[in-house]
Amino acid sequence: MNYFHMLQRREQVLVVSAGILVLAAALFTLVVDPILARATHLDRRLAIASRQLTELQNLRGDYQRQKQIINRIDAQLRRQQENFAIFSHLEQVAGQTGIQDKIQSMNTTASPPNTVYKEVSVEVKMEGVTLGQLTDYLHRVESSPQVLKIKRLQVKPTREDRQQLSVRFRVSVFSLIESAG
Repeated sequence: MNYFHMLQRREQVLVVSAGILVLAAALFTLVVDPILARATHLDRRLAIASRQLTELQNLRGDYQRQKQIINRIDAQLRRQQENFAIFSHLEQVAGQTGIQDKIQSMNTTASPPNTVYKEVSVEVKMEGVTLGQLTDYLHRVESSPQVLKIKRLQVKPTREDRQQLSVRFRVSVFSLIESAG
């Protein structure tokens, strides 16, 4: 401290100013800068978390919409008649639309296993139907009270008459597996 008193007034002011600057720099480096860095890091994490929350809310909405669809399908499957004969139904619809004689074949096809739904598929082949007859038939099949779905529709005009169609498609009927209900 004696050394400080021996300095002139101007030198004392310079030493004190330099000390204050060093102390301020040390305070900024050791305290303020880490706090600002942490605040910036937290702001970034907050922005990321906010985006993730928005995405999660969107996924939740999608999940709820899909769950409603599944619940509607399950309710429809529970309401449908038991022991539904898909062959008889397809022949009946063909009779209603006047194309029963156009059906060349109806064969059961293998369906992939599932733990919730049982699927029975029939591959239908028709020859010589018009586009109007085909659309009427397919509409009636899908409008059935049973849960029926048209799959793998293949339509080609016949060689003899371009207005007549050769058609191959798969119709699947679904039912709930008892243990899943």
